[in-house]
Amino acid sequence: MLTESELLQSIHQSTNMGREGIQSVLNYAKDDRLRQALEQQLVEYEKLAGASGKMLLERDEKPKGTNPVAKASSAAMSAMKLMADPSASKIAEMMIQGNTMGMTQSLRNLNDYPGKDERVRDLASKLLRTEEANIEQMKKFL
Repeated sequence: MLTESELLQSIHQSTNMGREGIQSVLNYAKDDRLRQALEQQLVEYEKLAGASGKMLLERDEKPKGTNPVAKASSAAMSAMKLMADPSASKIAEMMIQGNTMGMTQSLRNLNDYPGKDERVRDLASKLLRTEEANIEQMKKFL
């Protein structure tokens, strides 16, 4: 069972991973429509990260960042994959994979959260809906 703080930390870390994933592929996106979609998703992740960070601070918790090793590993892996195939389709595939992992984690977290704080539950649900919408948006680039 997750506490409110644990759920908020997970939301914060998921949104940071999403932001970092987008930033790692953004320079490879040559298709203007894909680039716009990624930039829109980046803004949404920034809003969610800000909201989770604010809620953590309200609870006297410091928002945890992404593990630097995981961050570097993810960026290196993205660069290697895109050197071989920098197409819009490959970028979309990578984004769908990342969003699917985020969606799975969000569902798991919502099921493991017995708390009653509707603001926390709503934020977790919003992250889940965002991940789902991101997948749908990327499908057209496959």
